[in-house]
Amino acid sequence: MVRRLMLLLMFSIWVLSFAYTVRVGDTIAIEVFQQPDFTRTVKVAFDGTIPYPYLGNVKVAGMTVEQIKEMVEHVVRKFIREPEVTVYVVEYAPMYVYLQGALNHAIDISSYPDLTLTKLFSILNLAIDSGIDYENVQLVRDGRVQNLNVLPFFFEGKIENDVPLQEGDRIHLPPLKYEKTVQVGGAYSLIENYVPGLTLRTLLLKLGELDEEKAVVESAQLSIDGETKTIDLRKVLDGSLDVPLRPGAFLYIPKREERYVYVVGFVPSPGLQTFSSQEKLTLALALAKAGGISKGDEKWLEKIVVKMPDGSVQELSPSVLARAHEIEVPNRSIVEVVRYPEFYVYVQGAVKTKGRIDFEPNEKRTLKTLINKVGLENPNVEWEGKAQINNTVVVDLKDIVHADRDIPLSLGDSILISYEPFIVNVVGAPDGGILELNYYEPKTLNYVAKKLSLQPESVESVVLIREKTTFVYDPRELIEGRIEVPLQRFDTVLIKQIGANAVYLVGDVSSYVTFELNEPITLQRIIAKVGLNDLKKIEKITLNEKPLDYTKDVPIERGAILKVELKEPIRVTAMGYLRNTGRVEFDHHETADLKTLFAKLGGLIVGPELYYVSDKVFIMRENKIVAQYDAQNIFMGVENATLQDGDFVYVTVKEPNQVYVFGKGVENGLIKFTQAEEFDLRTLIGKLRGIKEGISRKITIVTDRDVETLVWDEYANRRLVNKSIILFDVDRENYVYLIKADGTPDMAYIDENTTLYEILMKAGVDKNYRRIEITRGTEKHLLELKDLAQARSYAVKPGDVVKILDVPQNFAYVLGEVNRPGIIKLTEGTTVLQAIIQSGYFTNKAAASSVWLYKGGVGGKPIRVNLTGAIGGGKIEYDPVLESGDIVFVPSDIFKTALEWIPVINNLIVFYNNISELFK
Repeated sequence: MVRRLMLLLMFSIWVLSFAYTVRVGDTIAIEVFQQPDFTRTVKVAFDGTIPYPYLGNVKVAGMTVEQIKEMVEHVVRKFIREPEVTVYVVEYAPMYVYLQGALNHAIDISSYPDLTLTKLFSILNLAIDSGIDYENVQLVRDGRVQNLNVLPFFFEGKIENDVPLQEGDRIHLPPLKYEKTVQVGGAYSLIENYVPGLTLRTLLLKLGELDEEKAVVESAQLSIDGETKTIDLRKVLDGSLDVPLRPGAFLYIPKREERYVYVVGFVPSPGLQTFSSQEKLTLALALAKAGGISKGDEKWLEKIVVKMPDGSVQELSPSVLARAHEIEVPNRSIVEVVRYPEFYVYVQGAVKTKGRIDFEPNEKRTLKTLINKVGLENPNVEWEGKAQINNTVVVDLKDIVHADRDIPLSLGDSILISYEPFIVNVVGAPDGGILELNYYEPKTLNYVAKKLSLQPESVESVVLIREKTTFVYDPRELIEGRIEVPLQRFDTVLIKQIGANAVYLVGDVSSYVTFELNEPITLQRIIAKVGLNDLKKIEKITLNEKPLDYTKDVPIERGAILKVELKEPIRVTAMGYLRNTGRVEFDHHETADLKTLFAKLGGLIVGPELYYVSDKVFIMRENKIVAQYDAQNIFMGVENATLQDGDFVYVTVKEPNQVYVFGKGVENGLIKFTQAEEFDLRTLIGKLRGIKEGISRKITIVTDRDVETLVWDEYANRRLVNKSIILFDVDRENYVYLIKADGTPDMAYIDENTTLYEILMKAGVDKNYRRIEITRGTEKHLLELKDLAQARSYAVKPGDVVKILDVPQNFAYVLGEVNRPGIIKLTEGTTVLQAIIQSGYFTNKAAASSVWLYKGGVGGKPIRVNLTGAIGGGKIEYDPVLESGDIVFVPSDIFKTALEWIPVINNLIVFYNNISELFK
């Protein structure tokens, strides 16, 4: 048995020692059971990090999935008891070996264990006539160069040093130098050394299988000795035709025109749908490629709108689905499937089902239907509850549930079902405490006395305390009904027992405190009996409205009524770039300062390895910025500040320096620099893992002011300009490079005669931007467009860099639950939704159904705008245009009124007006 355990232990150690460690480029899944906020699939960035809630950008490269799981569990366990965490690798990163010279490829060797140089040649089908100088092959590893002669491999089947390959190896295959070659251009590219006897069929076989969807193989152009003729390459491949070639021959295979349709709207997979040359461009096939429309969904279909490339529009009714296979759609059209809007409302409060409630198409859209769908918590709610619609209309539920009254609802309405129980506080009775009276019970002191089964012979008096007024009643008169005393909610009823050696506490502490017959009644004994051992919690204790010194043990008369008031906590609201935001309460024993505040919210977001960090901390008090601190100093303990009740704290974000990179042999896209990295060209090239051999060292830098071209030298360096464009050895024959208005980079393959409109549509740009900048070579061109359709009049060329600009003229505020709150610049016609998109779109907490627009400022008329259609894909009935000075506020709570948000909005406006560069 011991031997088995030892073997098992040794096997476990062996498995762990060889466990796979996560690498840069791996895609890993982190799943927390039934916790979608903590579940995500992420790709390990080039710096070895992944983003994760409450961890920021955390390094995982070099860790096993079990180690990552333990790290995630440690964080999640702070918020969830006993979380079930699973971590696994979804997709492994490739392990590249780079071929340069006669071949220029990156080969993924992750699927080939123990791969050597000669095995790689076999995989690549390299032959003696592949145009490579095999006697002078170079292997570059970790900066060291090894010269290899692999020519014997082709004659003897082996070489002296068959090197095992490693990730990152560079293999330079120098080309053999011939005076004459034959070339292939167009849809395919190939330069082949001419050898006597070379024919067209042999040349095509070197290209591999020709894709007729990509190339027009039936009408290729072959030029030999200045004479050009049309060749059907299909006949060459089937052996019925062949042509001998001569040095300098050129074969041009035309590219076939792309055939596609954009399908958007009410389909499972909206987007670009491509068609082969054999497929008909029909509405039925376009919809099928986008996932189709099920029979159950057809009832929601309102219409199908086809937007032609020439700008014309055709509207089709849902009945066309029966013959959609007969309807042809022009190439490059946009098919929009429009659905009838969903109908739903939001419900909170005293109901069994809370949240978003959807209505079936045949259901009446009324309050009575809604109540039947969600169910009320109890009969008290039915008879005494209220329904509040959009914080404006209030109706008694009994009139809806038990009468014929009904109220129509609108899409996105917020309904609060409220019930305030009728509660009285009873002190001094055996069954005392909080007493709740049901809807069918009389709300009188007489009824309470009977409900408590008071015995008049043992009760001295019944005392009713209402706010600061005290009423004393004879218990016998109450029970016998000689007087009737109506009650109000939250009244306090004191039952004074005859001969009881006791006192009564009311206020924040309600208690009937009894003493032994001969036991002295003192203030300190009373405090001890009710458990108020921490005197710091006490604000004051009064007897007959006169304050008592509760630090001294003063005598108290039997039957006295003491009012106890406890200290209120200090409440501070914090927003901005923090781990968490919201309202924080400081108890009496806590220090109300910035350090404690951020600790309670999970901390500031700081660290040299991060891209985005907390920057400045502002304290606002009574609509004024009273202090400003550096977030890093607070984190390090160098600075701190005491807070007061009602303070508003805002933390700004420090964004990273970043550049857009395009070109061959480098990572294309937006490259960000961490807070600790030098923002210069040398660091950038290091982040790109250097300029690979065979790639031009000529670099073009495009800034807002100029275009500069330079040649990179390892011994030189230069500072970069934030958000500039860095062009390496770009493909100026096939691609256009695009930078969207939100800073997202993209690239698009183009043919000749491609318009700017097509480029923008391929990139998914559907907003009417007014200004577009095109960089062509070292020149910049600025285009002024009235609408996006005008882009059809402008042609783009391969190598162009297209940058979309917003040029707003006026200002508005977008505040609350958006990703980039603050002051935005307005263009003509900017709507509430467009402003929210410009501010980074809704956060996960946003209540899109209750966006508030304050016209002209916080004192203007508040307008409620329902934008739930922007999230759920429904129809937006009202999206007003903004004017200068307007305020858009996206709340997190749909049940607060426009007036309730004004204090928060005032604080935010003070903050942005004080620090925004727009007003300096």
